[in-house]
Amino acid sequence: MRKLYKLGPLLLDPESRVLTHEGTALPVGGRGVAVLSALVSRASECVTKSALLDAAWPGLVVEEANLAVQISSLRRALARVPGGEDWIETLARRGYRFVGPVTQVASRPDSAPLRNRGRTNLPEMLTSFIGRERELAQIKQILPTTRLLTLTGTGGIGKTRLAQQTAAEVIDAYRDGVWFIDLAPLSDATLVASAVAQALGVKASPGDTFITALCRQLTPREMLLVLDNCEHVLDGCALLVEALLRETPHVAIVATSREALHLGAEATLAVPPLPLPDPKSGSQGIARSEAVQLFVERARQYRPRFDLKNERGRVVAEICLRLDGIPLALELAAARLAMLPVEEIARLLDERFRLLRSGSRDLPRHQTLGAMIDWSYELLDDAEKALFGRLSVFAGGWTLAAAQAVCAGEPIATGEVVYVLIGLIEQSLVVADDGGDRYRMLETVRQYARDRLRDSGEAERWWDRHLEHFLDLAEEVEPKLIGEEQARWLQLLVDEHDNLRGALSWAADGPRASSGLRLCAALQRFWLVRGYFAEGRAWCSRLLETTGDGSQTAERAKALSAAGMLAFQHADYHAAKALHNESLRISRTLGDQRRIAAQLGNLGNVEHEEGDESAARAHHEQCLAVMRELNDRWGIAGALNNLGNVVNAQGDFAAARGFYEECLVIAQDLGDQRGQGISLHNAGVAAYGQGDLRSARLMLEQSLAIRRKLEDRAAIASSLDNLGEVACAQGDYSAARRLFREALTSSRTLGDNRMIAYSLQGLAAATAGLGDSTTAACLWAVAERLREEIGWSLPDRFRSDPRIAMARTACGAATFDAAWQEGRGLTLDQAVDRALAQSVND
Repeated sequence: MRKLYKLGPLLLDPESRVLTHEGTALPVGGRGVAVLSALVSRASECVTKSALLDAAWPGLVVEEANLAVQISSLRRALARVPGGEDWIETLARRGYRFVGPVTQVASRPDSAPLRNRGRTNLPEMLTSFIGRERELAQIKQILPTTRLLTLTGTGGIGKTRLAQQTAAEVIDAYRDGVWFIDLAPLSDATLVASAVAQALGVKASPGDTFITALCRQLTPREMLLVLDNCEHVLDGCALLVEALLRETPHVAIVATSREALHLGAEATLAVPPLPLPDPKSGSQGIARSEAVQLFVERARQYRPRFDLKNERGRVVAEICLRLDGIPLALELAAARLAMLPVEEIARLLDERFRLLRSGSRDLPRHQTLGAMIDWSYELLDDAEKALFGRLSVFAGGWTLAAAQAVCAGEPIATGEVVYVLIGLIEQSLVVADDGGDRYRMLETVRQYARDRLRDSGEAERWWDRHLEHFLDLAEEVEPKLIGEEQARWLQLLVDEHDNLRGALSWAADGPRASSGLRLCAALQRFWLVRGYFAEGRAWCSRLLETTGDGSQTAERAKALSAAGMLAFQHADYHAAKALHNESLRISRTLGDQRRIAAQLGNLGNVEHEEGDESAARAHHEQCLAVMRELNDRWGIAGALNNLGNVVNAQGDFAAARGFYEECLVIAQDLGDQRGQGISLHNAGVAAYGQGDLRSARLMLEQSLAIRRKLEDRAAIASSLDNLGEVACAQGDYSAARRLFREALTSSRTLGDNRMIAYSLQGLAAATAGLGDSTTAACLWAVAERLREEIGWSLPDRFRSDPRIAMARTACGAATFDAAWQEGRGLTLDQAVDRALAQSVND
């Protein structure tokens, strides 16, 4: 038997998961109803937080903050009744208690609304409904204010299930009930009115059309019609719905379609994929994702003990991400657990259209994942099918300009691309991002489109067009990365990063490798600024290997230089020197003076890091001489900066500061923000060496501000480290620890062990300054071992740092040495975790 509760003028139906006020459903999601039901069923009693969490999130581990959100939402809903917001009392550290009026009203058999054919024909739901609380609340808010709501979205996104759940929850708001009509079996748009009439038991009189009969017989009725799967009979649906809206004042309609009906009175709601997990958030965080909850719920039909323990949570998160949070795809993947372990399912998703072939027998149209999209694809015209396939070459989205540049061609003229694209958006095969200037496909849809492009035999042509477009873009942007608007151009490359990766991958095929080398060279500065050292180096190495050693081209020389600079960032000085020497040899063969000078400077930087200051200074002076002869102000600034680095390391801080300040003037004249950030940073370091802490801090803070604006992650970490050193010198150890902690977090993200070692050293010094010499010893030891592992011997004074000796004295030699030994035994992750945790507790 079904239990209903009257809460004053409100009616709570726990089974239908709805709270109504005078027949109107209130915007309270399913979890909110579950919490309220648990409280109301034990009115005037304390219900513990754990009991409420179990009621709303059965089988899941969630944070108490989620419960607080639901309680707040319930209080807002109850406030419809004067004083209703006070009906839920908070019992500090214990739980909550419902103190409002409660009356259990006449019960009715379970699922009675669904069996009472006088009020509904909604099918019985054989599986649980997961998530969608936000969408349910939105629909319940929209329905009282509109008579036509169309739920749109790609196939398998859950439009039908959401419409059915909504109808079940709001049935009491409609005197004559809710009625569901599945239009999927129809092949003729003229049969829509007949199908609706048949579902409602409406018969047409001789001479009447079914539309006329429906309008006449439904005029006095107050009901909700759910028209499901309208996209393939759109004209027939629009004709019927327009007549019903005009002639039947109390009939409301919810339609589900991959394309809107395009009627003036229509409200639309795009049904999104289920919210996705963050695979880095741990098992509890992963479990909060609705996509994961659906997968786990369906998985337990096949493996009742399925959970997210150990590494399984990460694997499930990967599956949900790669399937875009599409409910149908998740259900099909979960069904495979009957035969395969979850790790194997994740591995096989590259062949998802073969893997996800069979589903529940109550979904005959969706027996395969491919069939889900076949349904939409067959509704496209020839131009739409062509553009759909061509757009699959894009990764991570595209702009309209990119689509026109890459995809125009018979049968689509450049000017027609926008209109064909609109058609694909309307049919839910392409998503327009909120900003309105980028478009994308869900990855599952993109894989399907890519298969259709391969079937056309034209895939190579459109991949070549994609490579050509993004090579042109990268080469156009490259010189602008050192201009006044470099932050904007860097962001453009960030937006297109996945497309650039796709272009590089295609170029790695032998015949296109020279284009790939050009692309590597053009992306060098982007990779350096954004900290993609390992990725950029890998692309350079792959393409250099493809082209072979015999190539003596400018493209190869420039790519060798890029690879050398990226190797330098990894402190792989031997490889960096070899790459720069090879680039220098080719540049001399070609007589490219600017490239010759650049390689001299790069070699000088390597020699400086290796401690050969004499050779470094000679190379930088040669570089400066060539750049002055060429009147290349960008090159002059770089050479001045490098000379400053050499004399700064030699202890001539005043001379170094002079070089940096001259470099700053040039960078300001050129509008080079990145150059200004470098010059200010280095001048600040030189001022620190002079003991001018006030100037050092000011210049380093100015540098940090510029670098934050540019989102230059590696440079930000460097500025933070040096600001931490200044704070230590000023005795502000708490500030120093905060700075080193932020630097360490950034360095860890970049995977730069040299920077991690530097940050750990600084954090150790700040920790010692705050009186925790034991922890400081542990951090110093980790930094020492890390420096040894990467072959970074500079500065040579590491063990002779007086702060280490002072800390050893402060806590006693035995304690200090034991902590030092412990630090040398920690893994890098253990050490960084301990360092960051210690900083948080500061």
